[in-house]
Amino acid sequence: QHVGRLRGGGLLVVGTPLDWPDSLPHLGYVREHGVMQFIHQYNEHKARECDKLLWGEELEYPILKVDREKKTVKLSLRGAEVLECLRGKEEAHGRSDNRKEACAWHPEYGSWMVEGTPRMPFGGFVRDLRRVELSMRLRRKRILSALKKDEIAPTVTAFPLMGTDDFTDPPSEVGGPASESSYCSDALINPHPRFGTLTANIRKRRGEKVNIKVPLFIDENTNKGRVEDEEGQEVLRASGLDWHAPRKEMIHMDAMCFGMGMCCLQVTFQCRDIFESRHLYDQLAVLTPIMLSLSAATPILKGHLADTDVRWATIAASVDDRTMQERGLDVCSVANRGHTQWMAGGGSRPLPKSRYESISCYICNCKQGQDPTSSLDRYNDVHCPIDEQSYATLRAGGVDEPLARHIAHLFVRDPLVIFSERIHIPDTTSTDHFENIQSTNWQTVRWKP
Repeated sequence: QHVGRLRGGGLLVVGTPLDWPDSLPHLGYVREHGVMQFIHQYNEHKARECDKLLWGEELEYPILKVDREKKTVKLSLRGAEVLECLRGKEEAHGRSDNRKEACAWHPEYGSWMVEGTPRMPFGGFVRDLRRVELSMRLRRKRILSALKKDEIAPTVTAFPLMGTDDFTDPPSEVGGPASESSYCSDALINPHPRFGTLTANIRKRRGEKVNIKVPLFIDENTNKGRVEDEEGQEVLRASGLDWHAPRKEMIHMDAMCFGMGMCCLQVTFQCRDIFESRHLYDQLAVLTPIMLSLSAATPILKGHLADTDVRWATIAASVDDRTMQERGLDVCSVANRGHTQWMAGGGSRPLPKSRYESISCYICNCKQGQDPTSSLDRYNDVHCPIDEQSYATLRAGGVDEPLARHIAHLFVRDPLVIFSERIHIPDTTSTDHFENIQSTNWQTVRWKP
């Protein structure tokens, strides 16, 4: 079987993904055994010490087609073709002894996207810092070698014309069974069946299409020539903040590709032991908002200037699978009636955040919980809903309280894509069910056991 990587470090395995109605009877089983798989891995490896510092980064590239005569730029939906070409070149011409810098290439959500990583991780020496730019330059050189003369691969966060008229090459028809979007085609989704199923299952669990609304930048020329049907006020929510805006002063998007089609750089570290990894998690969590601000690069969405400049609220809303009740409304979606008994929390537990959001708790257990100066309880001051059954199982399995709370918080979510061939698997040798939940909790920092 071909196995690849996907956003967030999960695995992309060939199999038969179940659509949402067929997944429902298996949700509880996957959640229960995901916790058991974590407990086994935790107890097996918690005593490991003195691992080397290794780290790596992932860069995502959009492939764009430029028509210089017509002065147009469009998404080139050749990601799978370019990926195959790059992998073929690496296999044919790359050195296998790792004596020189080499690249690895992976699929991404969008059919116009490719992800590149160094084939070998960086280490903890000064010479490894010198490798980073060399590796990035090498990846850029190699991806350009796989493109056509009229294609480019700039490392930009978001394609500014996503969702406007005629923005793909080849042309694509709006809509499709996965997203049911009014602005984008399902042709924008990677052809691997997992991605289309993920898109459809988020929409079906939610009970409606995702609803992304970003405030429009307003100046004296904003509304000239624009026709708006909606009147009244709308409350926009992102990262726990609410603000009011007239409906006609918003940019509306309705598909996962508006968020997961954005590109970024991600960094992963291997720490010395579990305690250092938990300490680093907490320290990086504090830095992420600063990094987000310093790297702000998303001022244009769907052809309009936004009154925000980062991608976070857009991508968070693009994968928000919460039901109406989980979002704080007192009604159950017609599409979800009769199905919620299988969902985590009965599909009605209030969840303050999308599954793509900031972290909700710190996890460092200073000196294995024996540090009298620890302020963990004081700093864990935001609402962090947990799955009580998962928490009880984790505590009974020997997981300490801060970490058990963190894992139980992840398990307030449902698995989104279940492969029919990978349901009944041994908990002692597999982590599929844990990773199913873990890899679709996209947060500012992710702790990877």
